[in-house]
Parts: sequence; C-alpha cells; structure tokens
Amino acid sequence: MIDDITRAAMEAGELLLRVAREGFSVSMKDGHELVTAADLLSEQLLRKRLRRIDPGAFFVGEEGWGGELPDGSMWIVDPLDGTNNFVHGYPVFSVSIAFWDGSRISEACVYDPSRGECFSASAGAGAYLNGKRISVTEVDELSGSLLATGFPYHRRKGDLGLDLGILEYFLERAQGLRRGGSAALDLSYVACGRLDGFWEEHLKPWDMAAGALLVKEAGGVVSDIRGGSWSPSSKGLAVSGPAIHDSLMIGINGGHAA
Repeated sequence: MIDDITRAAMEAGELLLRVAREGFSVSMKDGHELVTAADLLSEQLLRKRLRRIDPGAFFVGEEGWGGELPDGSMWIVDPLDGTNNFVHGYPVFSVSIAFWDGSRISEACVYDPSRGECFSASAGAGAYLNGKRISVTEVDELSGSLLATGFPYHRRKGDLGLDLGILEYFLERAQGLRRGGSAALDLSYVACGRLDGFWEEHLKPWDMAAGALLVKEAGGVVSDIRGGSWSPSSKGLAVSGPAIHDSLMIGINGGHAA
C-alpha cells in the first residue's frame, strides 16, 4: 500500500509545481488562511488515486471535509500543506497522506516537491526518506536543541491565539527556534533528525496524521499538546526525541510561568 500512496503523493506534488509555474487563483478562507486552485486540483487528484487503493475508506481532505471524523477506515489528506508559503513563492510546502485503518494510522507519506523528498512510514516497519531509514535525534538537553512551532491562522489584534510566554521560554533555553509554515514538513524533519522537537496547538487531523506516524516510526515520542495520548482528533501535538520530551512538555505546559 505504501508504494501506491507515495506514487499518489508524488503525482500531486508534481501537479503543485506545474500550477505554480503556470499561475493560479487565490481566495481567502478565513482569518489569514488562503486557498488556491492548486489545493483544489491536488485534492481532486488524490481523491481519485487513493480511492483506487481502498475504495471503501472515507476521504477526509482539508478542502472537502467539514465535520467530525468518521468511524472506520479513512484517508486523512492535506493536498497542499503550507498554502501561504506556496502563494508567496516560498518553497516550503508539502503533500500529506495518512491512512487510518480503523484503530491506528497505519501508513503515512509526506512529499516535498520542491526538494524531491519523500518521507514514508508503515506501522511497525520504520520511517524512511527516499528509501533510506531515518531516526530522531538523541539530543538530551534543550540547550542543544533546534525546535520548531507554528502560528495559528485565526489571530487578530489583541488575540494572537498563542501563548507568547512559551516562545519566550524556549527562546531562552533552546539553541534555535524555527517556524517553517508546514506542520507536515516540521514533523518529517523531527523524524529525520533535522529538528529535535516540534509543538503546535490549533492543528487539524490532516496537518498531523502522517507526520505523527513518521515520528513514532523513527523512534520519537508523540503526545497531544498537554502530554496525553495523541489521536487524529487531538487539537495539537508535541513531538521530539525521547530524551527531551519531558523538558518540552514542561515548557509548553507551565514552565514559562516559573
């Protein structure tokens, strides 16, 4: 199954690059969130390709799903994660595909068309980048860590939708802090060791599902934003190598107040 999924992701990624070259329309969804013709065309393509792999699974895509997650097996798909980057020509965006088999995320793929990098994982079989096994870092102190986070779209003057105290906490303690703009790629970078940890609140299932399996299969720790068990219906997540996860959670959940 994972081979068919990666082929679908790569086909969608090539479509995104073609649309970027040819030009596209842009509209506003809500807050600071954009949607383009590329998002819609990629989702249409993936809906068709993935239904060939498992026609009985629900298709939960960012652009076409508005309700609660269904029971049973489902595809959880972000056809273009990092739309704002894409619109501005900033080459940090991805295609994210996860398969929920009814009880767990069993297959995952995140494809970065700008770099030709394909991250993939199957439950119990490890995580890979372009066919090569990957793993999280062994960094054991925040002082040696490169961390990443994200900012919510739904922010306005006087209500940014995030706790600036948490940013201050990690800026004082970590070696570096990044905000890439594609949660799926941030999670993939934790899985392959480019980042030591990542956290973000206010995420949707399609932002997290594939990346969560990648991190887990690469030997990392995945929790919800409060440190509990993560699931696709969680409102956010925190991931890292095992040695710094407790320190990461302290900073997210109150350490900034100390």
